[in-house]
Amino acid sequence: MTRIVFIVIALGLVGAGFWAYHHDQNLRKNAPLVNLGDPNEVVRQLLGDPTSEGPCGSLTPIPKACTDEYVYRYWYAIFQPQYEVIWFDHEGKVLGEQHVLSPF
Repeated sequence: MTRIVFIVIALGLVGAGFWAYHHDQNLRKNAPLVNLGDPNEVVRQLLGDPTSEGPCGSLTPIPKACTDEYVYRYWYAIFQPQYEVIWFDHEGKVLGEQHVLSPF
């Protein structure tokens, strides 16, 4: 029984690692394809659902006219967390984006 539990946990960890790597590769590949003026639907098609969504300024200074931001976390960056932050105006159009490295 212990061996089965160990194998299930090991397979779960390996699966999570593959998922994180694949997610981060897609984020690296598709983040540069986001353009100023793109609607939030296009951003979701390119990058998927954000890790967090809400008012501007959670990780970076707030750009002028920003009403909403999407934050995408790179899951494979364990020791120095990384994020893609995308800002939107009141019409839901991209104002800009920034790659953010956590300071610790």
